[in-house]
Amino acid sequence: MVNKVEVAWTLATVVLIAGVGVYSTVLLYHLDALPANPTEYVDVIGHQWYWEFCYPVNNTCFNSSYDAATNSVSGGALWAPPGAVVQINVTAADVIHSFNIPQLGVRIDAIPGRTNHFAFGVPNTSPGTEYLIQCTEFCGTFHGTMRSFLVVT
Repeated sequence: MVNKVEVAWTLATVVLIAGVGVYSTVLLYHLDALPANPTEYVDVIGHQWYWEFCYPVNNTCFNSSYDAATNSVSGGALWAPPGAVVQINVTAADVIHSFNIPQLGVRIDAIPGRTNHFAFGVPNTSPGTEYLIQCTEFCGTFHGTMRSFLVVT
């Protein structure tokens, strides 16, 4: 004999799970969508053990070398104006890296032979504000020094 309460609870559970699944799919699709007109494009290439930032608009590239003793970067950084929407195209030259700006919630893998795309907004802060960029995928001996900064210009 079929209990009507059991059927109702089962159907309610199925409807709830299906609704969460549909909502999650739509939400993930919109979160991963790239903006139509980002303010800036930057190609980011992970190397053992530094980041390379290339700006296609003026064909320039900068290698970012981190000095742990002074917590500073020489050679270049990721530069962006306040309030800008930046699309980064991330890849790696040698091993898997993970490009991470923890304060902005940016994290994307850098994989050799593959380019991953991600867009994020730069906060409206005063010029000179810096946000730490780090590799969060163990990539070898000097993984801990694979850092740079996003500098608001």
